[in-house]
Amino acid sequence: MTEPAGNETTLDQLVEQHLPGALRFAVRLTGDPGTAEDILQDALLRVARGWKGFRNEASFRTWLFRIVINVFRSHLDRTSSVERLTADPIDATAIDPADASQLEELQRLVAATVSALPPRQREVFVLLTYEGLTVEEAAEMLGISPANIHSTLHVARTRLREQLAPYFAEQPDE
Repeated sequence: MTEPAGNETTLDQLVEQHLPGALRFAVRLTGDPGTAEDILQDALLRVARGWKGFRNEASFRTWLFRIVINVFRSHLDRTSSVERLTADPIDATAIDPADASQLEELQRLVAATVSALPPRQREVFVLLTYEGLTVEEAAEMLGISPANIHSTLHVARTRLREQLAPYFAEQPDE
């Protein structure tokens, strides 16, 4: 990453290194692998066009994810529909099929609830919870303050807790 911006070999290496994470991030934002691939393709076009202007002020990952977020927002503006997130696949051999079915249903429910969050709350929640970014990294990526990240995350978690509470309430013994 120490090579000067504009070097095509470096761009190829950086894209190859960060492509799986960017695709995973796009899938979690959109809830649909096909849509995520479209968003990532548009983002990669923007990366290629803007590569000569990349000044290494942020990490390449931060810059790439920021572009993915911008393309995602443009997609939301165009479609004005919110799609559900897909859960990570389950290793069906690791657990009982009945438990696997229940777990898969729960994952779909949680993913759908997360994807129904307003876009900013979803971005903050996904970046911190699924992508493991720090508050500072997410703030830089989204162009907002760390305090705003904290408050947005709190609102998102509260909303998720309220919406998912009925599914986690203890059932009385029959």
